[in-house]
Amino acid sequence: MIMLDFKQVYDEFKGKVWNLTSRYVFSKQDREDIFQEIFIKIHKALPSFRGDSKIETWIYRITANTAINYLNKQKRYNLLKTILNGLRFIETDELVESAGKSLKRPLSKLNPRQRTILVLAEVEEKKLSEIAEILNLPLGTVKSGLHRAKEIVKKELIKNG
Repeated sequence: MIMLDFKQVYDEFKGKVWNLTSRYVFSKQDREDIFQEIFIKIHKALPSFRGDSKIETWIYRITANTAINYLNKQKRYNLLKTILNGLRFIETDELVESAGKSLKRPLSKLNPRQRTILVLAEVEEKKLSEIAEILNLPLGTVKSGLHRAKEIVKKELIKNG
């Protein structure tokens, strides 16, 4: 286990986390909420960080997953709000169940490595060689992971669209 100081981690990565968060949401309030949630997660998990990956990769993964989860919650909330505003009588259990099924995001079909590669490539616009270095993976693994992630997302969009 590696001992890292939270203040040092925060000071080093706050800019990168803020920039990545800004690519997921546009509202300053939403960015601040996600940013705070990310660093709370990092603070809680930092003592158990084993160093299996680079700290930067670990933080990117927490940031991307937290932002995606936040967007999923917002989307479900907005759908429920719209449905509730349009209906007088509803079956709550049915509504929640159907909303959950219809809101499965294509990204949820990706494993963490695929999601991280896709976010780093498409959102962060990192070169494949940089991603390989960040994730400590062979370049070929990154290329195939990105290709597979795009195929899964495309397939899910066609299926649900």
